[in-house]
Amino acid sequence: MRKKEDNLPLVLENQIIPVAQDIECSVLGMVLLDNTNMVEIWSDFNPNLFAIKENKLIAEVIYEMYKNDKAIDIMTLTVELNQKQLLKEVGGPYYITNLTSKVVSSANINFYIKILQQKFLERSIVYICNKNLQRVLDFREDVFDVFANLQLELDNCLKDVLRYEVSKISEIHYDIIFKMSNVIEKGIKSGVPTGFTLLDNVTNGWQDSDLIILAGRPSMGKTACAVSMIIHPSIEKQIPVAIFSLEMSKFQLGGRIQSYISEINVSKIIKSQLNIDELRVIIASCESLDKAPLYIDDTPNISLLELKSKSRKLVKENGVRLIVIDYLQLMRSGLNIMHREQEIAEISRGLKALAKELNIPVIALSQLSRTVESRGDKKPMLSDLRESGQIEQDADMVIFTYRPEYYGIEQYEIGSQNFETFGLMMLLVAKHRNGELGEIPLRFVHENAKIKNYNNLLNSNTFAQENQNNVIQVNQSNVIQNNTDFLNQQPPF
Repeated sequence: MRKKEDNLPLVLENQIIPVAQDIECSVLGMVLLDNTNMVEIWSDFNPNLFAIKENKLIAEVIYEMYKNDKAIDIMTLTVELNQKQLLKEVGGPYYITNLTSKVVSSANINFYIKILQQKFLERSIVYICNKNLQRVLDFREDVFDVFANLQLELDNCLKDVLRYEVSKISEIHYDIIFKMSNVIEKGIKSGVPTGFTLLDNVTNGWQDSDLIILAGRPSMGKTACAVSMIIHPSIEKQIPVAIFSLEMSKFQLGGRIQSYISEINVSKIIKSQLNIDELRVIIASCESLDKAPLYIDDTPNISLLELKSKSRKLVKENGVRLIVIDYLQLMRSGLNIMHREQEIAEISRGLKALAKELNIPVIALSQLSRTVESRGDKKPMLSDLRESGQIEQDADMVIFTYRPEYYGIEQYEIGSQNFETFGLMMLLVAKHRNGELGEIPLRFVHENAKIKNYNNLLNSNTFAQENQNNVIQVNQSNVIQNNTDFLNQQPPF
């Protein structure tokens, strides 16, 4: 943050320096009217963007209040400024109240911040170039020294606009050592666990900053799989999880969760066809939902900007460590993009950026193209990801849900063994940036739309022998499988 005495002048040798005073007031007014706007623009908000002295002082105090988790509105800001003896300097309560009168709508707050960034860079360029121009015209300094200084100052002013950090390898090294020591000491997964032992052994839990694409054709159990993956962390481990359900209402999704836990038929719950005994079972078995840190947002047709804003707020206020989106193709970018493929690409890039910014895993469900249906075995491939190859590029993991039973396939081969396909769901790990590829068997329970560990698969001595080296060869791809402890492992429910 610049010191007050380092503020760029608004007038320089009779030149008017670029300033967007109304925009500055509008941004501050939006934050004062709605605290959530600060969550939306936090990564770009910087007091240096404000050229007007009063606005800059107010922005500095708001910035400090936000970092300290203080409520931000006209009253709290006035009190804070008064305590810092800055209230008169910014124009008193009247000036602060007047900021909100300039607000028409907060819908364009991100666009306004970009304008302030542009104006700041324009002011910086004018000021820095003018200063170095005088040095050149004095002919007292080596022009190469002036040029080097000019380049350095321009780079520094860019740092005031764009937040980025450069870390030394020594810091990264010790951070990794500390994290691994903590994981070893506590005996836990390094990521967010799913409760599916074979999958957790491949991923070691969903890893921070990863974008995971869970894709499949209709009726392949994508949503059932996603619901099953959030039950274990949020209910069993008390890890805060948020799910954005664009396809189903919150009541339908809640019904699926109730069915998963109580094992009452999901259709009867959603259609309200329960008898009194079944209702009592749900009440008794779902007591864990009372305190479960599971948050559901069923806003239809949600935009990328709105999802980012809500996600930032959920992470900051509720400590959410995993976000699930059902599903990607029902989102909109919020930008004026003509072609749907380009819009999906923009959404995909935005989700990866969100995962990295919040440093949590983001799981996005995705549809597949009909090309899958033309193949004999109906097994999906990366090229089947619908509407954009950008999804494949952005994702750290791509996992396909595949139920051979749905296509009338009676036997499915894993390694050298054939298995009956009734209730069999396969997770096909088609891309794994930091791990192995392969196939993971799970059990699909039709009446509850529920996924479970497929314990029966490991009752085979042959399978266990093949698995003794923790690696199974499947179609020339490796699957990191589990150790012998899984032989006695029970499903989470």
